[in-house]
Parts: sequence; structure tokens; C-alpha cells
Amino acid sequence: MSRIDFYTNVADPQAFACRLADTVQRKKERLLIWLDSERSVEVFSNRLWSFGDTRFVPHCRLGAPEAAETPVWLAASLPDDLSHPVLLNLGPQLPFEFGRFERILEIVGRDPESLATARERFRAYREHGCEIEHHDMSQTP
Repeated sequence: MSRIDFYTNVADPQAFACRLADTVQRKKERLLIWLDSERSVEVFSNRLWSFGDTRFVPHCRLGAPEAAETPVWLAASLPDDLSHPVLLNLGPQLPFEFGRFERILEIVGRDPESLATARERFRAYREHGCEIEHHDMSQTP
């Protein structure tokens, strides 16, 4: 069964997503980042290339020729047949068949819309018997 990590009260979800991606890849785990559109993939990719003053998060698009050697993949849609260790869900909805992932990371901002979406996702994951971890990031810049 998948483990779900909710990171709540995040001041800047996009910047936090970059830090989280960096943390996962430095732990030598493979990460798939699901975004809501091809434009979002492009914008987020640029953020990952310029992450920090002196480092970046190595990544590519899912399906790129270099994907087998790259620790972080970006995608605007989830293929039906992909199983993957870790999914960072920056997409518009719950991933279908989320049992295909060992862990799913959910980032929750401080705005009412993010909180409402997170509550719905939390209920759905819980109903499917997932192990859920909560990380309150309100003290993190």
C-alpha cells in the first residue's frame, strides 16, 4: 500500500517542491513529478535547473531518451502502465491507481482552495487504506 506524505502550511509551494525534489534525488530515490499541463512542466523544469545558487536538480521529461539515467522525471500526464517509487503530485487531481507508487508527496499551500483540495485528497487516500504522514511546514520559510 502507498504511503502518502502531506506537507501542509507551505508558504511557497513551487519553491518547496524544488527543495523536496532535491531532497528525494539526493537520497538516491527516483521521483516522478506530475504537473497539470505541458506549460507547467516547462516552467517547473526551468525552476529545477536554477535551484539554489550553485546547484540544480537533474531531471528530464518522462519518456525522454535520457530518462533511464535521470533521477527525476516531469510529466503532464500519467501513463497507464508506469509504476514508480515516488510521485510528487503537483497535478490537478488524485493519481489513478495510486497503489503503483510506493510514496506520494502532496504539497498544501496556505490558501483556502489548497486546503479544501487537500482535505478531499486526504479522505480519498484514507478510504483506500493508505498510510498517511502529516508534516506541518508552518515554521519553514
